[in-house]
Amino acid sequence: MRLFLSEIMPELPEVETIVQGLRKSVIGKRIKSAYADGCRIFNQKNFCKGLVGNKIKSVSRRGKFIILELSDNYHLLIHLGMTGGLFHQRKGVPKDKHDHLILKFTDSKTELRYNDQRKFGRIRKLKTVNREPKTDNRQLITDLSQLGCEPLEISANEFVKLVGKRKGRIKPLLLNQTIIAGIGNIYSDEALFEARIHPLTPANRISKQKLKKLHKAIQQILKKAILAGGSSVDNYTNLQGERGFFQLEHKVYAREGEKCKRCGTKIKRIRITQRSTHFCPKCQNK
Repeated sequence: MRLFLSEIMPELPEVETIVQGLRKSVIGKRIKSAYADGCRIFNQKNFCKGLVGNKIKSVSRRGKFIILELSDNYHLLIHLGMTGGLFHQRKGVPKDKHDHLILKFTDSKTELRYNDQRKFGRIRKLKTVNREPKTDNRQLITDLSQLGCEPLEISANEFVKLVGKRKGRIKPLLLNQTIIAGIGNIYSDEALFEARIHPLTPANRISKQKLKKLHKAIQQILKKAILAGGSSVDNYTNLQGERGFFQLEHKVYAREGEKCKRCGTKIKRIRITQRSTHFCPKCQNK
């Protein structure tokens, strides 16, 4: 099944795969030159001003955001949007029309490029990512400050307390980045299937035992997906342009009409808050 591109976005495992690759390849490197084309991805004038000469001190992730800490204590915050990607490219390779940011380093044979066909990503240069700034960059910081818990860090009991009293349906709740940061369509569908929970079930109708099972499923699936390099459902690749492999492990996502790997029932697809949702009608009986 082919999904609409607007429904596909790199989620926590894909972003974490890129972050782990960046930690190995760019930490300690000094920026020799920087190019940004000034498109809507940046939303800042003179974005490249002050970048040259900086070293990259650290690389981290918060939800679906990539954070590059620079030696002048500024940070580059990158959100991949729908079709964005960071890539290592050999020096001398002609610029692609969708390459919106190019960083060249003093001691490297490769460049770091941000490519985004639909320009839904966001890149900001900010002084701080930990508190409200006295700048005009409030929107992105507000996004970060409002992000919910990290799904790989929250305990089972904390997860039950966070989710168990909410009246909303469980699938939209898992997609709500202010509650749980980093989960999207792919991994919410897969986790709900693993926990045998129907995606339309109100969260406060789910037993504590089932919620703990869902918490375990979320963490196990995210960890497996990270080890597999993420899910390349459409155009996602890592820094080297290599595809992930976790899409080969999907049990419900993008498998509408195919047989459930657990019971043989045909996988069903419905729309929830304008997003495609896949589940097994028998294993996840409402």
